Amino acid sequence: MIHQKKPIAVFAGIALLFSACKKEEPSTIPPPEPIPSSVELQSYFNQNTLDELQAFTIDAASNESITSSNGTQISFYSNSFKHANGALVTGDVTIELLEVFDKSGMIRMNAPTLGNLPGGGNAPLISGGEFRVKAFQNGEELELFDGYGYGVNSVVPNGGLADPDMQVFYGRDSDTLTWDMSDSSLVDGNGPTYFTYFDSLNWCNIDQFMNTAGPMTTVNVQLPGGFTNLNSALFISIDGANSVVPVWGFENGVYTTGSNYQLPVGMPVHFVAMAVISGVPYTAIVSATIEDGHLEVIPNLEATTDTDFTSELSEIP
Repeated sequence: MIHQKKPIAVFAGIALLFSACKKEEPSTIPPPEPIPSSVELQSYFNQNTLDELQAFTIDAASNESITSSNGTQISFYSNSFKHANGALVTGDVTIELLEVFDKSGMIRMNAPTLGNLPGGGNAPLISGGEFRVKAFQNGEELELFDGYGYGVNSVVPNGGLADPDMQVFYGRDSDTLTWDMSDSSLVDGNGPTYFTYFDSLNWCNIDQFMNTAGPMTTVNVQLPGGFTNLNSALFISIDGANSVVPVWGFENGVYTTGSNYQLPVGMPVHFVAMAVISGVPYTAIVSATIEDGHLEVIPNLEATTDTDFTSELSEIP
């Protein structure tokens, strides 16, 4: 502070007194950095799933068919449902259907396409459509009698043509959804349509293992500090294929495919990282070509909206 000179000395003394007694402004403590939340991330996945659920009512004693908003037709046989105690179900049954045809749905509903190899380990799958089919009566989840199933007529994703090499896979839903190939498969492709027979409820998939010939490598990804596999999700979208694989391994602050699976050197991909902070999605989408010993460093995740994120995902090849 600059003080003007006064003709009377006492004024100067008073000024000095008040200057000496003036309190200093307290230093400003910056607010803590917002951190991603595992609960919020799971809530985000759950809400997207709820938004896409469709429900139908059928008579358990009759042959019944339903048609989804995407044109999928599912046909159920009469007297095919049972209670948990093995008793035959009669009366009305509620069918709950979730469909996932594209990469946006795979990521936003946490339903990636990673298959479990018969000999152990994992490998990417190419999906011809994922379905979660559940049956309920008065809040009880129902089962199918042995020997019964249901038929699904569905469109080939992305306007493509049916692939004759597709097989039936069933979901193994733990912390991360993975897929087991069925012992027996009935998938009949005809132009833009698949007819598939499933003999199990819950997660079902029309898939085939991706041809991954050539040199393979482990893929590592580093996100900004504070983003870990406990509060964030990381996916690898494989360009040119209806395939998204998760990366859940985490060692020394780095995501890794580790011993779970490897990807071919030279494969074009998009890395998709996401977290939710205070109800706001934070995301990053980065294109890359897999190199030997690949390490992808993603410097930041940016705040977005679910609408914008969905739009950005739809542009991934």
